Amino acid sequence: MIHAVLFDLDDTLMDHASAMHAAVEDWLPGGHQQRFAECEKKWFAAYERGEVSHQGQRIGRCREFLGRPDMSEQEALAEYDRYLAAYERHWRAFDDALPALHHVLAQGFQVGILTNGAREMQLGKLRVGTLDLPEVELFPTVEMGHPKPHPQSYLEACRRLGVEPNSTLMVGDSLANDVEGARAAGLKALHLDRSGGGDISSLAELEALDFTAL
Repeated sequence: MIHAVLFDLDDTLMDHASAMHAAVEDWLPGGHQQRFAECEKKWFAAYERGEVSHQGQRIGRCREFLGRPDMSEQEALAEYDRYLAAYERHWRAFDDALPALHHVLAQGFQVGILTNGAREMQLGKLRVGTLDLPEVELFPTVEMGHPKPHPQSYLEACRRLGVEPNSTLMVGDSLANDVEGARAAGLKALHLDRSGGGDISSLAELEALDFTAL
């Protein structure tokens, strides 16, 4: 039986990719979105593997993207703040996000959001997207010391919700972080792929889901 549902945040509930692309164009016009996305993926993966700190991946990302490996940490973080200011202006929730949260709450499930982002930023996104529901707990893995896909991140979220891993469903867009990692920790998982090819292509599909069959 499912007793709890954990959602990923970026590109699951909030449209991170669109916000990132628009922000990069605001910050450094000229069509650099793909290169920025590649830098983001590379450095955030290094953070997830424990090779750099959360702040360190921001520094590394800016140094590489701007082609200035000799930038001081302060300079790199100042540039990253300029990007963040543009990024925040483009935050928006997917249309199916709030109805999905309401639906799982109505089923009587414990509900949480398990994210590798930092609390302050992720709380800001939830507020902008009107997803900051009092019944939904935010679990930023930065505070846990173990980012997804480390098993401890999922287990700690389950512990805080007061549920067993095998009665918890993780829903997210990342195969590695939201599906494979969750299943390896003993959770159930659904892969959200909005372009098709996943377990679900929209969070609206949760309304027709038989949770007892998972």
